[in-house]
Amino acid sequence: MAMVHHFKQISAAAPVLKRLNSPEHELLLCCARTSASGPITERLRSLSRAGIDWNYFLNLARRHSLVPLAYIQLDRHASDLVPRDALRRLKRHYQENAARNILLTAELCRLIKLFAASGIEAIPYKGPLLALFAYGDLTLRRFVDLDIMVRKADVLQAREILLADGYNAAKSLSLSQQELLLRTQHNVQFTRDEGRVIVELHWEVASSLFASSVQAEELWQSLTTIPLNDIVLKSLSANDLLFSLCVHGSRHLWGRLSWICDVAELIEHQKIDWNGLLRRAAKTDSERMIFLGLYLAESLLDAALPVDVKDRCLSDERLLSLATDVCEHLFNGPEHVPATSSEIFRYNLGVRKSWRSRARYVFFMLGPTDSDLGFHSLPAGLGLAYYLMRPFRLLFKAGSDLR
Repeated sequence: MAMVHHFKQISAAAPVLKRLNSPEHELLLCCARTSASGPITERLRSLSRAGIDWNYFLNLARRHSLVPLAYIQLDRHASDLVPRDALRRLKRHYQENAARNILLTAELCRLIKLFAASGIEAIPYKGPLLALFAYGDLTLRRFVDLDIMVRKADVLQAREILLADGYNAAKSLSLSQQELLLRTQHNVQFTRDEGRVIVELHWEVASSLFASSVQAEELWQSLTTIPLNDIVLKSLSANDLLFSLCVHGSRHLWGRLSWICDVAELIEHQKIDWNGLLRRAAKTDSERMIFLGLYLAESLLDAALPVDVKDRCLSDERLLSLATDVCEHLFNGPEHVPATSSEIFRYNLGVRKSWRSRARYVFFMLGPTDSDLGFHSLPAGLGLAYYLMRPFRLLFKAGSDLR
């Protein structure tokens, strides 16, 4: 069947864990799409009658933030085979997610208007916009926070607007610490209503040292628009969004199947300028990072890639090895097990081809984060000390991973 073919294809570089072939994992792959072909539907029904551990499956779907798609596909194609209680539980989670998404979408629109009233142009990033752009339905994607991008020059003013609106900064930082964070990181988090509403304020998709390819000013030059509720919002173009999703997934070691699903659904529903994407990947030394995301989407979820893109993926043995490692972590059980510091470091060196990009990543790792700044509050003139302290905090974390 189709899924078995995919697993064999990925194992071209290294053996894939046998647990990849468990029926619950394969069923989730069948469900992780908005549109299922005839063979996928047949396989979904076959698996649904094959002794699925439905508690395990539900927990697995929740781990990968795929309950909405799991419910929709099973209700659409196998409602006569899924135990009534299991389908009812999936439906309840689906409805709860839909209600939360509607509330968060209303809050997003309100915040965009709030920023605009102060002359700040803001771009929603991921969240509701990605649900509509890639899935065509606000209820089919799970998101728990709102990502909003503003220009770096507007970050401090946007921060004051959020604080005045009742949000709290996740870390209490002085002005000098905030200015240092603007140089070393790419976003800052705010919460409200006892943490039930989370806003991440971005000035870049990722730190320029993590991925030099994603510069905020480039993104602002090719925006598109999408209607949402009673306003028209600006959004990243399909190419910029695809590039950004691959960078985002790589930042998190592709630890959720939903992030791969985002890539597959965007390719399915939007027109991608593949030549432009390849040129940008080559120009910015980000080829393996981008190709890994594309390859995972094609291998696991049938994303349609051009032949030359797929051939480039298959010719990179290191990429295939990384894909195997990602799959082993994706399907290691219903509970997420965080990667250790050494695993994160090895992955990030491997996903970069050149020594130059690897060196940039090392410099990124040594840059202070908001946690570092919140751990010690130093006078404005001692900002360099945060860089000196950072390696020791990393060593302490690595030591904690070994305990």
